[in-house]
Amino acid sequence: MRRNSTKAIISLVFFAGLLFLTFGCEKTGEVQEGNIPVVAVGSQWYGHIPVWVGIDRGTFEKHGFEVRWTFIGKSMDRLNAISSGDAQFASLGQVAMLSAMAQGNTRFYWAGNQDIAPGFEGLVSQPGITSFEQLRGKRIGYPFGSSVDLTARMLLKDNGLDPVKDVQLVNLEVGDVPAVFRAGNVDAAIIWEPGFSQLKEVEGATVLGMDTDTPVYKKFGTMTGPDVLILSKSWCDEDPERSKRFLKAYFESLEWVKDNPDSAAAIVHEKYIVQDVDLIRQNISRFVWHTLEDQKRVMSNEGIFGQTEYVLQILHEEMKAIPEKPEFRNWVPFHILPFEEGSPD
Repeated sequence: MRRNSTKAIISLVFFAGLLFLTFGCEKTGEVQEGNIPVVAVGSQWYGHIPVWVGIDRGTFEKHGFEVRWTFIGKSMDRLNAISSGDAQFASLGQVAMLSAMAQGNTRFYWAGNQDIAPGFEGLVSQPGITSFEQLRGKRIGYPFGSSVDLTARMLLKDNGLDPVKDVQLVNLEVGDVPAVFRAGNVDAAIIWEPGFSQLKEVEGATVLGMDTDTPVYKKFGTMTGPDVLILSKSWCDEDPERSKRFLKAYFESLEWVKDNPDSAAAIVHEKYIVQDVDLIRQNISRFVWHTLEDQKRVMSNEGIFGQTEYVLQILHEEMKAIPEKPEFRNWVPFHILPFEEGSPD
């Protein structure tokens, strides 16, 4: 009786093993070929909407990616997450990217520019301060190394104030800017949406200047530090075709956002952006979204490269904020971007 039971158990285990080899390996193959895990990092800024929508609508999943969103407020911290291998994809401000390049960080690629959205960040002062001259000796809060760092310094300089000598600049976390301003712990603050609207809601506050008042906007029509798309270099180099497929999924989601701003606003409302849904809808519609097809024009000298050269000159020669001007094109992975032949002129 025991012998028969032993035979039965052996047969059952053998059969189970066959089932595992038949179905388990097939399942493993599906995971390897699709549902590739990707960590995307970002803040509450509108420029991340294509990622949020792509996750919620299943666009990434359709293309074989399991994208997990992680909140990281500062652009430089996002770039550090990419560089360390903790994340594979991020959107961040151009200024932080250029600063990292100038420091010799080669662990990431600059893979695109998804939007142009000037007019979404500004310098707001406390009640009773209605001019730049009244900021002399005062405290101005914002996250250092971000687009608003460049905007603030340009606005101060253009209005007769030395950012180093005439005011006190205070480094704040992105999400803390509105609360610190409301508490009166700084005399002025500058941040992008949705924080910008929160600053303006303080009774008696004054908008002293915006990114649309800077030389960058007047010359190129962009915000001082446009959004850029960053990919992990090691992740891309490991499988360039996978990277192309990921970018295709991302831009498919972006195009849907461009065509469906009302539905996109409904998706991100409360879950990703805590702001009135009508305001979110209006702001999405104000964005100039750059599609996959647009990238060949955008990622060129006629597009964002000319603006990048100009910003680098300011950062290096005027602000002394970076040690040297990096050859930023060396960070652009033309081999995975949608260009038919070689790189754009």
